[in-house]
Amino acid sequence: MEIGPLSEWVTAIAEIAAVCVALFLPVYDKKREKKKRTRNLKKVFIFLIQKALDENDTTGLEAYFKISYLTIDSLENREIYAVVQPAFEILKNPDIPKQKKEKDLKPILEYLNKK
Repeated sequence: MEIGPLSEWVTAIAEIAAVCVALFLPVYDKKREKKKRTRNLKKVFIFLIQKALDENDTTGLEAYFKISYLTIDSLENREIYAVVQPAFEILKNPDIPKQKKEKDLKPILEYLNKK
């Protein structure tokens, strides 16, 4: 039984490697894109919460919250929405002073800032 020339073995290994890359590259890209969308969602919520706190206006946060809720695609994003919902309620309440709002929002912003 002959094993064949070395060039055929190198070609076969290269073809197997190419098939593996072709099969797993889309999975890797999808996972990376999902992480990127989650990171961007957190950053936008941080910006909008801080803006709503500074300007005492939640219209931008409310609009983004409602629109982006339609594009939830992962369990982690659902978790982010569950965390942001109380922030929205805190910011909308006119009876809470600004210092208390800042104190109440601190854990939410810390959660959104963690990687």
